[in-house]
Amino acid sequence: MRHMIPTTAAAAALALAGCVSQESSEATLAAHGYSAAYVAGYHDGCPSGRRAGGDSFSQRVRDAGAYGSGGDYRTGWDYGFLECRDRERQAEATARLIGSAIATGIGRDHGADGVNAREILAGIDTSGLDTLGQ
Repeated sequence: MRHMIPTTAAAAALALAGCVSQESSEATLAAHGYSAAYVAGYHDGCPSGRRAGGDSFSQRVRDAGAYGSGGDYRTGWDYGFLECRDRERQAEATARLIGSAIATGIGRDHGADGVNAREILAGIDTSGLDTLGQ
């Protein structure tokens, strides 16, 4: 999957929000015919995978008894773990790429968003703004 390199922090935030918010919901999994045990396993495995992928806020969760007995819980946990771990790693890599692109594009005359406001406002009469806020 190739990513375009955004030049603003807002584009970066939107890109990351899109990458990390696509997890399957319990309703979606159930609607596709997965058992309650599989759904429970998936939703325990997913935060565990995010943790393994670098998300320090997610916690590892696993029902040892259900996992140890195999079956749908174990299958759901394993799949949730792998899917969410890989997605978290991809999000982390994307964030590093975007951060690097933004940092590289910021010059002395540019703000944190990479925009040169002086250049944009050149030739525009802003004298009426002097009294705002007084």
